[in-house]
Amino acid sequence: MTAGRVAAIVAIVLASVGLAWLSWPRPDTLIRVAQGGVATVTDAYGRTEPLGDTVRVRGAGARRQIRVVNDDTIPHRLAMLSVGAGARTDYTVPPGTFGGSCSAHPAKKRLTFVIQ
Repeated sequence: MTAGRVAAIVAIVLASVGLAWLSWPRPDTLIRVAQGGVATVTDAYGRTEPLGDTVRVRGAGARRQIRVVNDDTIPHRLAMLSVGAGARTDYTVPPGTFGGSCSAHPAKKRLTFVIQ
């Protein structure tokens, strides 16, 4: 096989993987509560950080999708989002600012979602 043919195959594979990654259905934001109640937030691009006082949700379209995965053994409430122990729940929310108490956010017990 020639170097040009190998390069063409590699380019096709990389383009296919890139298109699949960009078009794969996923939520705008993923919140995962680990055992012990420690939560992390992952955006649609795969960037993960600890759950802070404010969660900014950005995405395309008129509504945003938030997925909450609870790997803990007790149910959790994250402001307006609730998820049972060992469960996963998907929410579709309109733009706006929403707040409430947070069982996975013990430092402040308050959590604000800014949906853009």
